[in-house]
Amino acid sequence: MTRAWERELTAEREVFRRVLARADFTGEDDTLRGPLRWYRCGGEAVTATIEVTMTAAYPFAPPQVRVLDAGIPLTPTFHRERDGALCLWPADTPVENAPWCDPARLLRRVAAWLRQTEAGWPGDSACDLERYLPAAGGIVLYDLVSLATVHGCVRTRATPDSRCVTITGKAQAPPVRPNRRHRGTPTIGRRHRHLAWVADIGEVTRPIEDWASLRPLLGGDAGQIGWLIGAGVVEYLVLRYRRGSSSGLLALTARPSATRRASIEIQACEAADTSVPTRLLRAGTATAELADRRVAVVGAGAVGSFVADLLFRQGVRKMTLFDGQLLRPGNLVRHLAGEPWVGHPKVVAVTGRLADLGFDTTGVDPRHDRLTTPEQAVTLLRKHDLVVDATGDARASALLAWAGSTVQRSVITVCVERHGGIIRVDRFPLRGSEQHHPPVPGGRGDQITEHGCDDPVSLTPPASVIAAAQLACRAAIDDLTRECALPATLLEVIEPQEAPDDVRGLNLADSRPGKHV
Repeated sequence: MTRAWERELTAEREVFRRVLARADFTGEDDTLRGPLRWYRCGGEAVTATIEVTMTAAYPFAPPQVRVLDAGIPLTPTFHRERDGALCLWPADTPVENAPWCDPARLLRRVAAWLRQTEAGWPGDSACDLERYLPAAGGIVLYDLVSLATVHGCVRTRATPDSRCVTITGKAQAPPVRPNRRHRGTPTIGRRHRHLAWVADIGEVTRPIEDWASLRPLLGGDAGQIGWLIGAGVVEYLVLRYRRGSSSGLLALTARPSATRRASIEIQACEAADTSVPTRLLRAGTATAELADRRVAVVGAGAVGSFVADLLFRQGVRKMTLFDGQLLRPGNLVRHLAGEPWVGHPKVVAVTGRLADLGFDTTGVDPRHDRLTTPEQAVTLLRKHDLVVDATGDARASALLAWAGSTVQRSVITVCVERHGGIIRVDRFPLRGSEQHHPPVPGGRGDQITEHGCDDPVSLTPPASVIAAAQLACRAAIDDLTRECALPATLLEVIEPQEAPDDVRGLNLADSRPGKHV
C-alpha cells in the first residue's frame, strides 16, 4: 500500500517529468534526455543535449544534470562533480520554493553554466580544487599563518593511526638528487621520510585532476618534487593558490603510481587550518572585545564548568576559576570534565578541558580554594571586571552580592531551582531604579546524598545545567560588552510550575512599572 507522502512525491516528480516532456525531453523512469538551446559569448545560438536525472533526494536536492553534447567543442572546467554532474546551485540554497523544481529555471541555469564554462568562469572565486580529485582518507592540519611564506620541504607529524597528519612548518632540507654520473640510489634516512612540500602555485585557471595537470603549476621545482615523491621522501603537497578575489589551500597525498611506471598518483585530503583566527571564526562578534576582560567564575561544578567553557569559547582569555572541591565520578554526568580528570581539583579539570580547545590558557588561573570571607570577596571583585557566582550556595551568593554592591563591580549569580524546573540569573548591583524579581517560593525539595559525601545532591538534569550556563553566559556578555540590554533578573521556566511560573519560556520583563525588554 502506497503511503500518502509517497504519493505526494510521486505526483511532484510526474509534474516535473511532464513539463520536460513538453520541451522535447524523452526517457524512462527518472532520467530524461533532451535539447537545450543556449547562447555563446559572441551571441551565437547553439543546441546542446543534456541528461536530467531525478535522484532519490529530489526535490530536497537538485536533479543531476550532465552535458552529453555541448553543441560545440567545450571542455568542462569548474563547478562540476568528478562523475560529470553539474554543480548548479550552492549547497546552502533554501529548499523552500527550490529553484530546481521549476524545469524552466533549471534549463536556464544549465544554459548559464554552459556560457560561463565557455567564458572561463570570469570573476569566479570558488576555492574548491579538492572536489576534482580522488579523495584520500584522514585529515591534514596546518597553521595558515606559519605557512604563509614557507616554500619547500617541511616536516610532518602523524597520529598513531595516521588518520590525522599535521604539517609542522619546520623546514627540513631534502636529500640531494644524484646527477647523471652517479646512478646509485641515495640512502634515505628517517629524517627524510614523511615530508611535505609547501608551495604557492598562484592563480589557478583550470582544475587540477592529476599529476600531469599539476606539474606545470610547480614551475622549476616540478622535477625535484617528482624525484622526491618517487624516492619516498615527500608524501604530501600543500599548495597555496588563488581564484579571483579568494585564496585557498590544497593538501594532497603523493606517491609513485602502482600501475604506471614513472607516474605519480595524487589524492586530495580534507584539510583544516589550526590558526587562532580560524578557530575564532565561529566564536561570535564580541571576541576581540572580550579578550581583555577579566572574569572570575566562583564554583567550577556542574553549572560553573559550562559557564567557564562558554565564556572561554566566546573570547574571554583572562579568567580565574575558584572552587575547593575535587572532581568525583558522580559529578561527571553533569560536568564539563570527563573520567580522566576524576580526583583532580575541579578548577584544574576545567582548565584542562579549556586547553583542549587549542587556545592559550596561560591567562586562566585555577584556584583550588573556598570563598568564605568578605576580604576574599572584595579582593576578587576589585581584580576582575565581572564575577559569576555558580556556587549554588546561599552564603557564598550573599557574600558576593554584598561585595559587588560594596565595590560597585558586577556580580552575576546563577542557580537552578525546583530540580532544574526553573533557572534564575540575577545581576548585582542594581542599576538606577531596577529591582530583582521576587524569590521563587518553595524550598529545596527532596534531595539525595552520595555515598562518602555529606553534601546533598540535587536532582537537576544535565539539560537544565547547560541551559543555566547558557543563560548566565548571556547575562555576562551583556555586562562585559556594556550593552546593558538585559534586566537585573532573568527567569526561565523549563518545566511549568504553579502560577505565575506556569508557562515555559524566558521571562525578560523588567520589574519597573511599564518597562519591558
